[in-house]
Amino acid sequence: MDKIITAIISLILSANTYTFVYTQGRREGIEQTTIITEDIVQKTPEEKIFPTKTVIRNSTPTSSSWWSYPSDIKKVSRSGDDFLVLVNKEYQLPSTYVPTDLVSICSNVTNLRCVNNTNFLIRSILISDLQEMVNAATQDGIDLSVRSAYRSYSTQQTTYNYWLSVNGGNVGATDQISARPGHSQHQLGTAIDFSSTEINDGLGGTFANTQASKWLANNAWKYGFVISYPADYESVTGYSYESWHYRYIGKANTQDMINSGMILELYLRSKN
Repeated sequence: MDKIITAIISLILSANTYTFVYTQGRREGIEQTTIITEDIVQKTPEEKIFPTKTVIRNSTPTSSSWWSYPSDIKKVSRSGDDFLVLVNKEYQLPSTYVPTDLVSICSNVTNLRCVNNTNFLIRSILISDLQEMVNAATQDGIDLSVRSAYRSYSTQQTTYNYWLSVNGGNVGATDQISARPGHSQHQLGTAIDFSSTEINDGLGGTFANTQASKWLANNAWKYGFVISYPADYESVTGYSYESWHYRYIGKANTQDMINSGMILELYLRSKN
């Protein structure tokens, strides 16, 4: 009888193979096949991680998976300096591209905190509109901070490798939450990850429930900023919902985008 029970237990265990991925906090919409987890929080490699265990059933991503990269990677069709350049999983920036007008955000914008006093960089061309947006948010009692801005090609490689390590080498899980080098909007110098004291300047799914997030969702477009990876469009953008990630495309372009009824990804595709 003991042998029979042992055999049954072994059969059950063999039918349930899991990959363990270590994450912190909450992040919306991270799926492979089945994920039993709190949502994932994205942090830069130099920050501390206090992991909790997440369980993902083993599966092999296919070319039809929304987070997958196509086999044919193309060069961007516009200059990286162009506000309407399309950078996604199909179109890649050159490794040599660096904006020529990068400046320190918190040395040039008041009432906007840089987390951990990090010298975050952004293109100078958008400083005026960013300051105008922060002033409006402050007047409405909204606190905003910056968690990430410009990242070079090499920094994005480090960031991607970090998340690949955090996810135990699971490429599919990593591609849902982090761009490979050359495919990140952060390399443009026009993308900002925002946070707030409401969540202790954290970064992740909890930001979506803050007043800061709601204010940005309703007002950022007026100042040229739009959310890049909105909820329920994972299969279009190729990334999980990021309530904190905004890209600047200029006031005129955001108005045109709003009038078109398209999200940023589709709007940029129509322009490239």
